Amino acid sequence: MTKKNTTVKTMVMVALGLSLVSGMASCKKEGCTDSNATNYSSDAKKDDGSCAYTATGYEENLSSGSQTTLNADITNSVTLPGKAYTLSGGVHVKSGATLTIPSGVTFTSDPSESIAYLLIEKGAKIIAVGTESEPIVFTSGNSKPQRGDWGGIIICGSAPVNGGSRTAEVGNVVYGGSDAGDNSGTLKYIRLEYTGNAINAEKEHNGFSFNGVGSGTVAEYLQVFMGGDDGFEFFGGTLNANYLISTGSKDDSFDWTYGWAGSGKNWYANQASDEGDRGIEGDNDSKNNSNSPYSSPTLTNVTLKGRGIAAGTDGMKLREGTKGSLTNIKVIDFRDGIEVEHSQTVSNAANNELTLSKITIMNATTVWAIKDAGSTADSTSAATKVATGIDGAATGSIDFWTGKAWVKPL
Repeated sequence: MTKKNTTVKTMVMVALGLSLVSGMASCKKEGCTDSNATNYSSDAKKDDGSCAYTATGYEENLSSGSQTTLNADITNSVTLPGKAYTLSGGVHVKSGATLTIPSGVTFTSDPSESIAYLLIEKGAKIIAVGTESEPIVFTSGNSKPQRGDWGGIIICGSAPVNGGSRTAEVGNVVYGGSDAGDNSGTLKYIRLEYTGNAINAEKEHNGFSFNGVGSGTVAEYLQVFMGGDDGFEFFGGTLNANYLISTGSKDDSFDWTYGWAGSGKNWYANQASDEGDRGIEGDNDSKNNSNSPYSSPTLTNVTLKGRGIAAGTDGMKLREGTKGSLTNIKVIDFRDGIEVEHSQTVSNAANNELTLSKITIMNATTVWAIKDAGSTADSTSAATKVATGIDGAATGSIDFWTGKAWVKPL
């Protein structure tokens, strides 16, 4: 009997212990406690940070016009029906989605911050087609706008870049691939104003950044006005970009690197009196000047207007291994007309892989210079060919900007 009573007591104690353990576990159960989340758990007593949300409502609201602030990533296709929107924070259009923007739409950056930007990821598209009379405009939301009030527009594609693929300076996304004809959409009659906020102490947004963008993409009739860094920069890719205007850019008006092998026709740069570095800065790869595929763009009909000899800047700085074919280029009001720099670049010029023809240099202290050649033979050959190309025959870009409603003058 004594043993039986002990057994019963033991069983009761074990049962009570299990009940207490179970109760304690129930009290500590963690999960998503937000009823608005897709993984909400009614049993959770403590939120564990795992809540997930769908963007469907956000995108539906954008498409219906009930929401006019773009402030989160877009994962499903959206067509904007309105005419006025606010851009707040970094907005990514994710792979598989298309953002369609009709003519006449204006975006203003959130004046309470300076980090706003729009980024189209690999596999996504933007269809932003303005018209000459109704351009699409992205501008500052500040009452006294200035350079650097917001970021810019970044397009990431799957076209070749040297090194295979790279990570964008903004947004921590990968770009580049093997599809030279990749299509990231259409950009026409768009003006960006007051771009170029600082990413960190060494990097700032460009107006338009084309990262590994393919030749299937259309980019024409685009202006960057008073940007805080470069107006347009091409990071590899095969994009053909025509009718571009860089007005008042603080750094370079046009820039390329990482193997850009596309083309450009009818480009116009006009520097402001207060800021502005080079008209064109053309690179291949600063860390490996012979990295393949080389930058090798084809440019025709370009006018670069600087801010005077006293500014001490270059009309065109071709360096770090770039190749290319540059024809009908007019360079005005820079201290130095054209500089070809670094041994690989000079070798490219000597071997007709970097060619200049129908070049006009006006109001410059130094018309051309060859720097840091790898050999005397390369230096001599490159100098002869560059000098021959500067024949004063350039007419530059056709005038596609004067009096046009889509263009904002200085």
